[in-house]
Amino acid sequence: MQLPPFDELKNLADHDPDALEALRQRLIEKTINNANEDFRRRLRGLQFQIDMERQRASNPLSACLRMSRMMHERLHSMVESLNLADSTEAIPLADHTAMPVHVPGNNVIPFPFRLGS
Repeated sequence: MQLPPFDELKNLADHDPDALEALRQRLIEKTINNANEDFRRRLRGLQFQIDMERQRASNPLSACLRMSRMMHERLHSMVESLNLADSTEAIPLADHTAMPVHVPGNNVIPFPFRLGS
């Protein structure tokens, strides 16, 4: 199943939002089911978080901003992890985060993170 052309999606949004939502859910399920088995559980958890943010939003723009914030937070966490790798190694924790542990000899150049750039 491929994503229909923009005009078709726009028409669904304007005239049949329930069909657009059903299409969205089918595409998400297909994507998760086609992922490596090791990642499916994590992808379902991420999709749950996205769905909850969409539910909590008062309108579509608010939902978009919430998801954008989630992506920026993840990116920031990844950058921090990369910067910690200069002198540390991560030990995975149960909640899929990591605890840094010092490992001598690593030589990683810090990658600065600036919001709003």
